[in-house]
Amino acid sequence: MNGIDISRWQSGLDLSKIDCDFVIVKATQGTDYVSPEFKKQIEQAISLGKSVGVYHYAGGGGAVDEAKHFLNTVKDYIGKAILCLDWEGEQNPNFNNPTYAMVWLDYVKVNTNIIPFIYMSKSVCRQYRWDSSYPLWCAQYPNHEITGYQEEPWTDNKGFGSWDKPLIFQYTGTGRLSGYSGNLDLDKSYITANEWKAYAKGGKIDVEETKVVNNEFKVKVLCDLNVRKDAGIGNPVVDVLNNVYTVYETKKAPDGGTWGRIDKGWINLSPLFVKKL
Repeated sequence: MNGIDISRWQSGLDLSKIDCDFVIVKATQGTDYVSPEFKKQIEQAISLGKSVGVYHYAGGGGAVDEAKHFLNTVKDYIGKAILCLDWEGEQNPNFNNPTYAMVWLDYVKVNTNIIPFIYMSKSVCRQYRWDSSYPLWCAQYPNHEITGYQEEPWTDNKGFGSWDKPLIFQYTGTGRLSGYSGNLDLDKSYITANEWKAYAKGGKIDVEETKVVNNEFKVKVLCDLNVRKDAGIGNPVVDVLNNVYTVYETKKAPDGGTWGRIDKGWINLSPLFVKKL
């Protein structure tokens, strides 16, 4: 499928005049910004029968608060649109901390039962070890020349880091399509409309009532403590640590214990093992 992603910079764009299979619309940024064009753009895309997505531009202020702001803004479209995190360096003070992005993604997944996409440039895919269970929307441009849709857009041969391939690929920021005189981001989707719909579906719930992720806090580990892949004693051990760590998320495990997510994985928050600072 061929499509576009748009924001307030495309104010005045009439989607009924644009040839596209899907539209991904900017909804929010940071903890309080909402695109003034969001409602108009997403509603028109849905009315035209397009596959749709909504995205949040990471801007600082706390990953959990950013995720809450995004979900509260797009709650009417949960189950209709794929959900995406735009992870770029500009206006993002946490760009060199991929854990911040993971906290956002995990919060959205836990609170919607939808697996969100993450957008980043191809070079960033290779800078960190990402969780490839979150689908990749990747960007790489060969140049800034004006172009229309491309059936096989260029990409280098250096790979996509943790991912085998992206599900959506943005290949230009200077796209031009009939019906609009300005520049457009052009994207290629490697999933079908039915697969897109499957990614969009999930449990629609009241975001304000959900208390899955807490504010960040620090703990001192009192002994050599196993860090596990997920919360619960039966999960694989990924490291053994003894230091001070920031806990980004807490949840109850099937064994009844309270566990906390740190940079490397999950630790048991029992007072026998850790002291809250």
